[in-house]
Amino acid sequence: MAEHFFKFRGRFDFSPHPYEVGNPIFHNRKLEDNFFALKLYGLPEGEYKAFYDFHLSHYLARNPDGGEHFFRKVNRSIQRRIAFYSAKNPFKSVYEIHSANLDKLEAFQKFLDSIDEWNVNTSTEKMLSQKDAEIARLKSNLADLQTRFDEVLQYEASEKIVINSGNLAAFMDLMRQFQKLMLPYEKRLLSTQGFSLWYKMIAKNFVHGDKPIPLATAQNYFSSEDSSKYIFISDKDMAFDISG
Repeated sequence: MAEHFFKFRGRFDFSPHPYEVGNPIFHNRKLEDNFFALKLYGLPEGEYKAFYDFHLSHYLARNPDGGEHFFRKVNRSIQRRIAFYSAKNPFKSVYEIHSANLDKLEAFQKFLDSIDEWNVNTSTEKMLSQKDAEIARLKSNLADLQTRFDEVLQYEASEKIVINSGNLAAFMDLMRQFQKLMLPYEKRLLSTQGFSLWYKMIAKNFVHGDKPIPLATAQNYFSSEDSSKYIFISDKDMAFDISG
C-alpha cells in the first residue's frame, strides 16, 4: 500500500481548508507531490510554515515518529522541481511561468533549510565548518571563564576566621551594630543595597567553632524582623556595644 503524506480535500468538497491539496473531482493520490506544489505556488511566503505544519500534523497523526521522514519527503520533492525548472529553456514562451514557480520553490527551500534539524541539506564540509566554529566559540568562553575564575581566586583566603564556639549570636549582634553605625555628619559608615552581601560574606569567610555557618542560618540573622525565620538575639548575647 502506497504511503501518503499530504491531506487531500474531500471529494465534492467545495469549501476545503485553504491548505488542503487536490481538487473536488480528481483524486489521484499518486500525484500528491504535484498537488502539493500547485498549492504552494499560490501561497505567500509568510504562510509557508503554517502550510508545512498543517500537512506535517496530518502525517504525524498516523506516524507519530515521522517528522524526519516527512521532512525528507517534502525536501526531496522540492529539490526535484527546482532541478526541473532550472533546466528549462529560458527562451520558451512558458518561461515566465516556470521562472515564477522556480522563485516560489527556492523560497520554500530556504524555509526548509531553516527547519532542517537533521542536517539533511548540510554538506559534510559545512557541518565540519559549523563544528569548528562551535568549538572555537566554546574555547573562547572557556578562556573567558578561566580569566574570571583567576580573578576571583585572588580574593580567596586560604583559611576562614573562627568565631569562638557558642558565640555566634554575639558575633551577629556586632554585625548588626556595624550596619547601623552613623558618622558625625549623619551618614552611615557602611551601606549596601540589601542584606545578602552581609550574610553571604559571613557564611563564606567565617566558621562557628569547627563547623561552617549555613547560608540559611546567616540569612535569618539579617532577614526582616517580621519574618518567621528571623533570629532574635537575647540580651545575654549582646556582649559588646560599639559606640561612636
